[in-house]
Amino acid sequence: MKHLLKMSFGLLALAACDAKTQTAPTGDDELSWADVLGAEITDQYRGDDHRAFDFWIGEWEANWRAPVEGAFEHEAEGSWTRQRVFPILGGKALVELAWARDNPEEPSQRGFSIRYYDEGNERWVMAQNWPNENNNGGAFLDQLVGRDHLGRLTMYSASSRPMPDGTYASEHRRYNFTDIRPGKSFRWDGSNTADKGATWRTWYVVDFLRNRDPDAYGQAGTAFPGVHKDVLCAEAPHGAYDGLQGVWQGTATGPEGAVSPVRFSAGLLLDGCGVAAVLETDADRTFMTFARHPRLPYWVSFRLDDQPGTGHAYFVSENAGTGAVFEESPSANIQDGVTPFIVKETFDTSTALRRTLWTVMNDNEIAFQDETRETPAGEWRLAAQYHLMRQ
Repeated sequence: MKHLLKMSFGLLALAACDAKTQTAPTGDDELSWADVLGAEITDQYRGDDHRAFDFWIGEWEANWRAPVEGAFEHEAEGSWTRQRVFPILGGKALVELAWARDNPEEPSQRGFSIRYYDEGNERWVMAQNWPNENNNGGAFLDQLVGRDHLGRLTMYSASSRPMPDGTYASEHRRYNFTDIRPGKSFRWDGSNTADKGATWRTWYVVDFLRNRDPDAYGQAGTAFPGVHKDVLCAEAPHGAYDGLQGVWQGTATGPEGAVSPVRFSAGLLLDGCGVAAVLETDADRTFMTFARHPRLPYWVSFRLDDQPGTGHAYFVSENAGTGAVFEESPSANIQDGVTPFIVKETFDTSTALRRTLWTVMNDNEIAFQDETRETPAGEWRLAAQYHLMRQ
């Protein structure tokens, strides 16, 4: 049963207790996001490799300093954001939420990132979504990979940028985390190169100043910090998954008929540009997001479970709601910091071995099923069937 439940489409993973002692979900009404997300770091993720970004845990104010034209320095006083960073999945991953500090209802400067240590490749992997007035930020598909070297964390990625003539320009990006003073401050800078590293343009230098320990977590199923009156992504088709917000309780049925309890908790992100949730089972927890891609007719779902050694995956669907079929798209995953991970902005699901079918989605009831196959040409088989009611 543990294997088939790992195929679940969980959204914001849980890991409030060690995986070895995890118990089946209950119907508690006052669960906080700390309980659901698994904010407590468990023994299996206490190693130094998994904890390289722990200096960032807490509440921060960030001064975004743009370059000054004709000068070597960046501006001393830029725009300010507030960041909340906390562990999830028992410490397997860290989540960052960002919003404008001085005017939280300002539609710019919304941000989300999630990062985890990829044990197999001995590197960090990061996915993010920073929407603004002009787009929804890439539906959590923006990804980077990198490593820690002597206290300097550097991450890279490559992407294919659409050009007016229909071609694609390859650019590479670099994020640096330096000058780290744990519990006090650090510096982040972002740079791009159009000539494969011969020259770099640093478009922002950001000073992060730690405010305090993370604020108390809200109740499970409520909106996440940074949501203010849905000032972004307010028009259809965005919002198709907003109805998932809340806490849902139900059962999972395996292919042999075995039944076990499950709980699903979902909350709004990024002022209408995303939904994040957690599917809890008696075996594991899975974090996942739903968002509409800004340029393509696809819904995208990022997924990461709390099991050691597993990585993230993307599932995509052309439709939303009841009848939607989300198939895994391996081509969407970043492989390295040099190779574009989405070729010509398309999603290839021809090699998908996993998919999720939504059969019911209404105000009071949701139902979906996970299916797997052994080969891309093989027959789809049921892995688990879920039925949940709103609590």
